[in-house]
Amino acid sequence: MPLTSRIAVSIIAEYRSPDAISVSTMTGMKFFHAASPSPLNVSSVPMMGGASALGLGLALAQPARTVLVLDGDGSLLMQLGSLATVVGARPQNYVHFVFDNGVWFEGGGNLPVPSAGTTDFAGLAEAAGYAATYTIGDEGHLREALPRILAGPSPAFVHLQIEPDRSAPWTVDNPPAAFPDNQYVRMGQEARLLQAALTEAAGTARGPSF
Repeated sequence: MPLTSRIAVSIIAEYRSPDAISVSTMTGMKFFHAASPSPLNVSSVPMMGGASALGLGLALAQPARTVLVLDGDGSLLMQLGSLATVVGARPQNYVHFVFDNGVWFEGGGNLPVPSAGTTDFAGLAEAAGYAATYTIGDEGHLREALPRILAGPSPAFVHLQIEPDRSAPWTVDNPPAAFPDNQYVRMGQEARLLQAALTEAAGTARGPSF
């Protein structure tokens, strides 16, 4: 079955370990928090293009936890240099998913990204030096491969070929919905929740102090 954004997110959420940190943006962000609610989730918004770098920082700071980056094709194109930065840092706990649906604002604007459908994202990651790269375009393949990907070499890059959204794009007669009130503060709010959860976990691991 072809991959949709919602199906891909649900499968990633199913195989996510409870202590994994997630950084999501664009399409992945739209669905992941509902599919896998956790104080260890952070949205890269409104920092378009920043998910890969934000995830790298967390991976280096928390080497005992897997960090899942749910990136977008348009988002990664804004920061292609981050591929080399990730490889240079050599995180051993970093899995970078890219949702390649060929558009910005899936289900709304559906604005085509540059070279939609022709950019070989896995090829770019492999050339940059990622330890493992994958291209996956159907539900069964993702479900079969994901446990192996999560247990395999890192940094890992997973190019998800997402079925394009066919809904009507924004027009004068079909304007975009207003951004939610927390759109520009949610990243900070979620970062504070993440910090609190990590601090609590570190204290539990050390045991009580007297």
